[in-house]
Amino acid sequence: MEQAELLRRMWGRVELCRRLAITTTDPHTADALIEMANEGEADIRRLMEQPDHSAIMPRPTQ
Repeated sequence: MEQAELLRRMWGRVELCRRLAITTTDPHTADALIEMANEGEADIRRLMEQPDHSAIMPRPTQ
């Protein structure tokens, strides 16, 4: 899988976690989903900081 496609999928999962956190009625689940989204964003930042990273892909707009 190409790096740009990987980043696109990762951003999609981050956004999905955030949307699910908003719609769930369980506060513990919402907290876990927000934490997952935050960790996903941190992982994306680490990938983009690597010296061999060739395709910078910004966060998708909503």
